[in-house]
Amino acid sequence: FFSTTMTSTNNKRTAADAGLPEGDNAPCCWVCLEEGPDKTGAPLVRDCSCRGSSGFAHLSCIIKHAESEGRRVAMENAETGAALFAKAFEYCPNCKQQYQNEVIYKLTKAAVDFTDREYKDVTCGYLLCHTLSNRLTVIDPKNNADDKAEGEESCTKILSIIEDMKCNELLGLFWKETYVYFEATAYGAIGGFYMRLDTEESLTKAKQYVEKARDIFRETENEMPMLMAEKKIASIESKISGEENLCVDTLQKIYAYLQRTIGETDPQTIGAGADVAEALCLSFHAIEGERLLSKLVELSRRVHGMEHESTKRSTSYLQRMKERIVITQDGQPFIALRYENDGDKCIVKDPTIEDEKETKISASDIIPYLGTPVVCKGLQQLTHLNGKIGDVRKVDLEEGKCQVHFQEAGLEHAEIKFNYLRVVFDLPPLDA
Repeated sequence: FFSTTMTSTNNKRTAADAGLPEGDNAPCCWVCLEEGPDKTGAPLVRDCSCRGSSGFAHLSCIIKHAESEGRRVAMENAETGAALFAKAFEYCPNCKQQYQNEVIYKLTKAAVDFTDREYKDVTCGYLLCHTLSNRLTVIDPKNNADDKAEGEESCTKILSIIEDMKCNELLGLFWKETYVYFEATAYGAIGGFYMRLDTEESLTKAKQYVEKARDIFRETENEMPMLMAEKKIASIESKISGEENLCVDTLQKIYAYLQRTIGETDPQTIGAGADVAEALCLSFHAIEGERLLSKLVELSRRVHGMEHESTKRSTSYLQRMKERIVITQDGQPFIALRYENDGDKCIVKDPTIEDEKETKISASDIIPYLGTPVVCKGLQQLTHLNGKIGDVRKVDLEEGKCQVHFQEAGLEHAEIKFNYLRVVFDLPPLDA
């Protein structure tokens, strides 16, 4: 339900792809301690946060290790047992981070196959329900027909398991105390699947299932899953209506909760922080959003490395966020690149034309667009605002002014004429 895993095939997942040495210094499988491919010819893989030569393993060995761990924890209580059971298949035991991309795709399938094979009894239904729900978060039903068919079958199976467990005399007796959380999580996963399918019919289904999940979380006073469900409902409603619903407050609460509970360096926390930053930018709080995202990119690079999906995703967000959009007096949009001639000329390019050549226009002819970071320059009356940085929240073309909200505490927002504003391309440190 809450997974931020992305599926991709462009990451360095094998030892050969990573350019690691061969011979005495070659990496080996942390499970079987053998170098090179396994008996079937499958290479060593790694798609977590391990660095250097650590963390590589044969996928077949990871699966065997996970199955062994799964058996060990399967008899524990429902809540802890299911969580640890799934974690054995989804998290690297060395760096403690979730696998990504093709590795997590294959491991979640292995988890479902293993659970379906060894835990068929209705009393273990929560284990299969959990692994099926996790599987739904990594498949791509919109772009892969096999994934779509698998997901639809999994949704039907999950609902059947829930019904069978509720009808069981013993399990039904303790449903609310023990198993209702899994029911809500399963509804959320089903809703997420239909949301990614992204058709008019599927979005309607998605909203219905996520609302079921939210209502259960609310009734059982699980605040954070309830907020996550509300965030997903808002996203679904935005897709249906075509109108953006940013939910900045909800996103900030989720990010703060994850910082407290799983730590600021966890990829899920970084992903939640990136969601906050993007929402801030879309609501024209660009400076706050860009500073947060810059921090997250640096954090992800340092902890997880350049090739980790959380680093790639947050870096991509930051690159888009740093694009400075301006318009000319006749309404033509451009991406501003830099100033020349002591700020008299602005170098721009047309964002609608790929490989467009740079163009030089007068700085007085450009208007900073909504959300663009700007600095005041040359003010004759509000001289205390000269050199102060803020972001544009409103643009009044008739009056020739922008409403600027300043980052410095104690400064009220002000209406500033276009010709007294310059685009800020690189935000200075907060203490500068």
